[in-house]
Amino acid sequence: MACFETLFSPFAIGNLRLKNRILMAAMGNNFSHPDGTVSDRVIAYYTARAHGGAGLIITETSPVSLPGRHRTRGICAYDDSFLPGLRRLTDSIHGEGGAAALQLHHAGRLADPGITGVPALAPSPIARMAGGPVPKEMSPEEIEATIADFAAAARRAKRAGFDAVEVHGAHGYLIHQFLSPRLNHRKDSYGGSPENRGRLALEVLRRVRKEVGETFPVIFRLSAQEYVEGGYPLEEAVDWAVEAERAGASALHVSGGTTESLAGAARVIPPMAFPEGFHLPLAAAIKPQVRIPVIAVGRLGNPEVAERVLREGPADLIAAGRAFLCDPYWPRKALQGEADRIRPCVACNYCIWKLFQQEDLTCFQNALVGNEYQYRLDPAETVKKILVIGGGPGGLEAARVARKRGHRVTLWEKSSSLGGQMRLASIPPHKETFRRALDWLIREVEREGVEIKLNTEGDSGNIPDEKPDGVILAAGARPIFPEAFSGPKVMTAWDVLAGKETGKEVLILGGGMVGLETAEFLSAKGCRVTVVEMLPKPAADMEGTTRALLLERLPASGIGVKLSTKVEQVRDGRVWVESEEGKVCLEAETVVLALGAQPNGEILQALKGKVSPLFPVGDCLEPRRAREAIHEGFAVAMKI
Repeated sequence: MACFETLFSPFAIGNLRLKNRILMAAMGNNFSHPDGTVSDRVIAYYTARAHGGAGLIITETSPVSLPGRHRTRGICAYDDSFLPGLRRLTDSIHGEGGAAALQLHHAGRLADPGITGVPALAPSPIARMAGGPVPKEMSPEEIEATIADFAAAARRAKRAGFDAVEVHGAHGYLIHQFLSPRLNHRKDSYGGSPENRGRLALEVLRRVRKEVGETFPVIFRLSAQEYVEGGYPLEEAVDWAVEAERAGASALHVSGGTTESLAGAARVIPPMAFPEGFHLPLAAAIKPQVRIPVIAVGRLGNPEVAERVLREGPADLIAAGRAFLCDPYWPRKALQGEADRIRPCVACNYCIWKLFQQEDLTCFQNALVGNEYQYRLDPAETVKKILVIGGGPGGLEAARVARKRGHRVTLWEKSSSLGGQMRLASIPPHKETFRRALDWLIREVEREGVEIKLNTEGDSGNIPDEKPDGVILAAGARPIFPEAFSGPKVMTAWDVLAGKETGKEVLILGGGMVGLETAEFLSAKGCRVTVVEMLPKPAADMEGTTRALLLERLPASGIGVKLSTKVEQVRDGRVWVESEEGKVCLEAETVVLALGAQPNGEILQALKGKVSPLFPVGDCLEPRRAREAIHEGFAVAMKI
């Protein structure tokens, strides 16, 4: 605890005394019932984070009115009928020693008419995108009704046992839309000057404060920087923060960015290309101007970073979202002196991408997210001898979980190191933190006592000789390398990332994630790179926010990208391609293939009928992502 003395010191917001300075930031999850009522799945999800040691859990966006909804499966607070479920939720969080805040929210023009049945409301009739639906400009009466809705939802939160509320004034939603000169073109007292644009936020805060009393904590979340052209300056946000304190805010949760686009969302939820503590300069600008506590957010789930932030003074508390997905117990582990056992969030944003696709929240590393209500890592009823073939992410996770449940586990890896493709994936620029996830898996497998044998290849002869009670096959995949493309000047992206030298002029065939990341890797080494992609858009297989940042970097990198271009022939460094412009021949010193992968399926076929039970996981079934390999490895280990 000595290392994190400030992080674990008690702190008060209003009349709420927190056991530490760690907040779980609000994140959507899609775990509620479609009608907005709390489900057992939601309760289990939040309760696990309370048990893990969060000082205050801020629940997901909760619409204060039906016209403000933007998701089907999120907890709601706009009617008394939601109170029983909300009370069950707070009781469960309190039962684990945690505290809970309900986030009061209105999506504004980002509301979904398909859910609400009415047009979206906004300060001005400005569509989210060209040709998209135009929201209805709010009348003074609708503004007044919305202010009343916020107050009523705050009252319900208090009745339901919540310890605080957070008014969401950030990230492109209704209150932020009023603040932004890009989105607020009103000519009345709610538009124009910074004072007028801030009026709705302050009136909401004053009304909420009046409703809940003088000491009940009311947090205001603010995007202090929009990070888009035409956005308001930081100076205006500082002034609004000062006024928010006067209007009754108990604390300020200082974030940035807007979710109106993927590039904007990348600033709201900074991926691994951004540094830890990305939003700290914003909190640092506001803190000297106010007397109430300031909460910082933005890749602060590393306890060492969080402790430094609190000691150096940019903020009084820290909030983390994705870190609580990856490891809900990270505060408890840090407090107990086991910080090295915290599964590190690497900000891959896979979780956010699933939400953008209207799917359930998940984490590429933690298969338990959203499954807390049905899975327990209990000891196996019968201890078995388990052989795991393959030391990539799927094999490592399977070995870790099987050993944790008490099985005797041996892992064979045919190469001299563990990690498989995950090791290569951490090499390109802006991907370095990805390695932390692999290092954690390796440490935990070793700590759990898995017997590891490197340079050991399994086959249909030696695997049955071990007489295992079960075989988990995680043999992985290999890059696609058409025979017609062979030659001394042709290699794969895996070869390049593993250290094989290329010439200065490089052609990369395949403009998906692997191809473009390899292109950035080579460009940073001084190579002149052209990428050829048959699809009409690059990196179509990439997570959205990370892709948006990559596309922003491409113009300055000097990397050429030829889209809608099909490769016809490859021979001796010459590549014949066809596009709308016709057939041309491209030349380079080296041709790099990034054409995808194919499963190492031969061993699976060879083992069928020779070992039982046999559990294939990951890419040896079908090449996909690390997430599928890890989750399948977890699921298999749980049922053995």
